Amino acid sequence: MNVKKFDTDRNFLKSLGYLGSWVLIAIISALMGVLVVGIFFAVIKWIRGFVNISFGSPFVILFALGGAVLAALISRIAPGSRGEGIPSYIRGVRDNGGVLPFRESLVKLFSSFTTLASWGNGGFVGPLGRVVSGFTSSLIGLFKPAAGERSYRRTAAICGVASVVGVITGAPVGSGIFAVEIIQKRNMSYGDLFPSVLASAFAVFISRYLSFSHFFEIHVVIAPIRPAILPALLVISLLTALGGRGFELLYSGTTRLLKRDSLKGVELRFAGAAGIAVGITWLVNPMMLGSAGDLLQSLFDNPSIVSGKLTGILPLAFTALLMVVVRSVSVGLTVGSGQSAGFFGPLAQIGMLLGTFTAILFGYADSPGNLHILQAAGLAGMLASALNVPLAAAVIVSEVFGPHLGFPAAIAAILGFQLNRHHTVYDNPELRQRSVKIK
Repeated sequence: MNVKKFDTDRNFLKSLGYLGSWVLIAIISALMGVLVVGIFFAVIKWIRGFVNISFGSPFVILFALGGAVLAALISRIAPGSRGEGIPSYIRGVRDNGGVLPFRESLVKLFSSFTTLASWGNGGFVGPLGRVVSGFTSSLIGLFKPAAGERSYRRTAAICGVASVVGVITGAPVGSGIFAVEIIQKRNMSYGDLFPSVLASAFAVFISRYLSFSHFFEIHVVIAPIRPAILPALLVISLLTALGGRGFELLYSGTTRLLKRDSLKGVELRFAGAAGIAVGITWLVNPMMLGSAGDLLQSLFDNPSIVSGKLTGILPLAFTALLMVVVRSVSVGLTVGSGQSAGFFGPLAQIGMLLGTFTAILFGYADSPGNLHILQAAGLAGMLASALNVPLAAAVIVSEVFGPHLGFPAAIAAILGFQLNRHHTVYDNPELRQRSVKIK
């Protein structure tokens, strides 16, 4: 008997078994991600239409206060469901083999819905990623898979986040990289990456087949990248590194100030944070309320949109920086108080605002092609700096905005990450009992 041939055949069958399992888990996760995100967005749209309150109306502040109190009451069912979502995901995958409590996942679905439907400031990726990863992990857990680094339950949790990022961004490869890189940027393995990318790719395919609109659907002006723009590119890379560090310090400070993990006065804490966050945002630029989904394309089309209610009062460059501060403070207060909202979308918007500021500073505001180069670089740099996901940031920008922006995205992502690689928004010492520090 040829032992070498037998070993080769056995390894082939083993690899085939892994592949089959990955594809099955990826498809299940993709379907779950499309279903949850699709229903979540549709119901939010219906509720806002039903109450008939536009983000320009002052009544939106009262709506947000009511939503915050309701979210606090819901979160009391499972206090571990509070917050952004990704720290819980990281801990579950890295420390618990992908086991994410189903009760927390279900409560987080309703608490994040209440927060985001009532114009609470934050994004969708963190909370919905945690929800879907918890659902898929619990579903696979019914079959009692073996524990360990290659546990199928761990794979299911990773694929859950990848599918959500894929549906929201429309980036089939970068979304899969994000779900793994956010856990272990130094030790990413094919065993995690392959099923993750499969899940995000299936999710993007299914969502597009069903004609879902992605959150990041941007129409970009293509322009050649000339050497003259390199100084501006270096400046935006530095600004995103500083911005990522500043956002982390702000979030850490608000978390300590508001004592977010305290079980006392949750309703008052949520309502107070929501009132301030929504109030200051409404006063300067209501377009930045909630997830601020319309802000991305609006910034690409017309950078003067950042002025909001301050149009003609302050210089455009100054208002762009002011909006960075307002968006950072409002999201920091919302999530820092324990409300369930995400960082991904707001950080992308902050990065684009910094790119807009840089374009104004260097005289590129009236040149759409160059403006878009710096805005895309700002987005990639901010995600890489604040979340420590340089590869995912560069690939997502290249997929969403076009391969011609791959160069500025890569430069900004690498520089932004390298200058802030030892700090992320998940380094918050108040959260270390509920999160794992990314080293």
